[in-house]
Amino acid sequence: MLESAMNLLGKDDVQVLGLYGVGGVGKTTLMKKINNEMSKIKNDFDIVIWVVISSDVNMRTVQEAIGERLGLMPWPERVSLSSRASDLFNALFKVKFLILLDDVWKEINLQSIGIPLPTIQNKSKIVLTTRSLDVCGYMKARNNIEVKSLNKEHSWNLFKERVGLDTLNADPEIPKLAEEVAKKCHGLPIVLITVGASMASKRNPREWKSAISDLNKSIAKFPDMEERVFHLLKFSYDRLPSPTDQVCFLFCSLYPEDKLIVVDDLIEKWIGAGYIGGFEDYEEALNKAYNIIGTLRRTSLLENGLDDMFVKMHDVTRELALWITRECGKEEGKVFMKSGHALIEIPSTHLRPTVVQKVSLIDTDISHLENLPNCPNLSIFFSPKNRCLNHIIDNFFLSMPALKFLDLSDSRITKVPTSICELSELEYLNLSKTNITSLPYEMRNLIKLKFLSFYGTKLLRIIPRGMMINFSNLEILDMQVPKSGESQEEMHEGIDELRYLNQLKVLGISISDFKDLEKFVSNTHLCICTRVLSVSGCKEITLHLNLGHFKQLRVLVIKDSLELKVWLLKFITDNDETAVGLFESLEKMYLINLPKLVISWDMKNLHHAHFKKLYWIALHGCHAMVDLTWLLLIPNLQSLYILNCGGLQEILSSSDENTFSNLKTLRLIDLPNLQSICSMNALPFPSLETLRVRRCPKLMWRKVEAQIQIHGGGENETIKTRFIVQDVLGVSASQ
Repeated sequence: MLESAMNLLGKDDVQVLGLYGVGGVGKTTLMKKINNEMSKIKNDFDIVIWVVISSDVNMRTVQEAIGERLGLMPWPERVSLSSRASDLFNALFKVKFLILLDDVWKEINLQSIGIPLPTIQNKSKIVLTTRSLDVCGYMKARNNIEVKSLNKEHSWNLFKERVGLDTLNADPEIPKLAEEVAKKCHGLPIVLITVGASMASKRNPREWKSAISDLNKSIAKFPDMEERVFHLLKFSYDRLPSPTDQVCFLFCSLYPEDKLIVVDDLIEKWIGAGYIGGFEDYEEALNKAYNIIGTLRRTSLLENGLDDMFVKMHDVTRELALWITRECGKEEGKVFMKSGHALIEIPSTHLRPTVVQKVSLIDTDISHLENLPNCPNLSIFFSPKNRCLNHIIDNFFLSMPALKFLDLSDSRITKVPTSICELSELEYLNLSKTNITSLPYEMRNLIKLKFLSFYGTKLLRIIPRGMMINFSNLEILDMQVPKSGESQEEMHEGIDELRYLNQLKVLGISISDFKDLEKFVSNTHLCICTRVLSVSGCKEITLHLNLGHFKQLRVLVIKDSLELKVWLLKFITDNDETAVGLFESLEKMYLINLPKLVISWDMKNLHHAHFKKLYWIALHGCHAMVDLTWLLLIPNLQSLYILNCGGLQEILSSSDENTFSNLKTLRLIDLPNLQSICSMNALPFPSLETLRVRRCPKLMWRKVEAQIQIHGGGENETIKTRFIVQDVLGVSASQ
């Protein structure tokens, strides 16, 4: 990182350089290295000035630090701040300066201090350290370096330095144990230094084994950790813009260590838990939630995951969040967390029932939930992805009268415990992807419910008549409409009851019966609320009847419809005869197991706003499609996945170079008759990053190679310089 910083400082067009990262990660250390490097090498600066800013900016102190380096001190006490600023400005204006501002928490008016703005002309520069990328923006730092945790090698070197060779060599067992302790510090220098200093005098291997045990339980319990680490890191939490940002941050700690968290899933939990409430428009709530995600990322309290769809928490940051939730370590029992497949039952001896407020059990091998002692203050029971869980005793939840948030999703339970129906304070209930076969009529007692999800409950057969009508406060509903069966009339009644949900703002619904689909699309209010729609077992697509009403639809799934033959994407008008675009808000579309489906379209459609937000399409088992030229209706497509489409011969039979300017990912898998991607000389995908081809034996690969090279700029630019081509198996190379 030092080399990167020095290279940037050597560029004429870099005036302000920002170094940002979580507290204790080594920003000040990097700044010191820059300062030391400047004293060693020949540079263009007349003077280098180091100034510590800190969270509460003291203008007088900052001016005195700069004035002392410039030889302007001491100023008489009576000299005003503005006069001092004038003196500093005049002195700095005459020189090429490098000012190092350490620990900046908010925007600073440089000119009010007396610092001229760096420009290309004056060749002066500023480097600042901060915990927030936002501050870099406020300070006009257009070039920034994120200071990240140390890798394994550098962590070990820093730890060894703090422990000392005398201690490490005191016993043959210690070096290996010390490596394990260093690993538990997760690359954060402030933790490595604190733990290393604490272990410097420990020369008995048992002391090191005890340290490992303590660190496994909670890093917060380690000597000096609270005072030297957590109080320092807590400044970032304290400086978050609002209590909403803070409570959303703390919720993230309920996920297990090293867990990749799906952003959309996390936001759903925040909204469902009531942290982001009081919204009239769901888009408004989403915008607020994504703003919080951005804030937590920019302050390094959350880290990026595999891509923008995921976030994760640094292990030490997670420990910080748990420590804060536990009243800065004073109320250890407030959060009860267990995860991992080694767990087969709740260790209730570790539970403090009168104190606990949040329980998190994720990815365990627990198969049964039996009686718990009374937990009068428990408000969150977060227990998703327990795929061995198949039984919960009926009265299990009677011990949690204050429960507001309950997540049992992705488990194997077959029955909804009746005690859930007694949770009069419950606002969030997630039963999705479970094996439940019915919903109890008594669920109608949950009149405070704002969020209810039971999508993906493929065995569900009964939704009792009169249950849904009672959810007058329900704002978000994600449901599976049961398949046809003995109680089919009850199912239809359930669709009708949805119209009484006056507070409903968001609906996700999976429908597998044609009559239910007809009833559904005839209800304008439900169509307007729908964000996710899954349709299966249909002989024709009637969605065009109310296309203008699907204003919020983001995800459309059409699947398992063996007799569905034609989907006509045609020009339509609303009642005023003005053009209505097809699914104007749609972002993702899945067409799965539709062996007879052919999509027809008219060139006139290209002139209207069809699918203008659609960026992701998956086709699987659509054997009747010979080509996919209808994709021309989707100009903003970014990801296209085509699997097991037996009749497909060509992706595009006609196109132009700018048709798919945003396509980044193309995957072609199990396409036995695919011969060509397109008939053009060059692929019309200027933004393509990933092309994956598997088991496409008739694809003329040499032609594809030539198309890629032409698009990439000619023979001198190879395929790999522009694309990641993976797993090219079963492809004809000779044609």
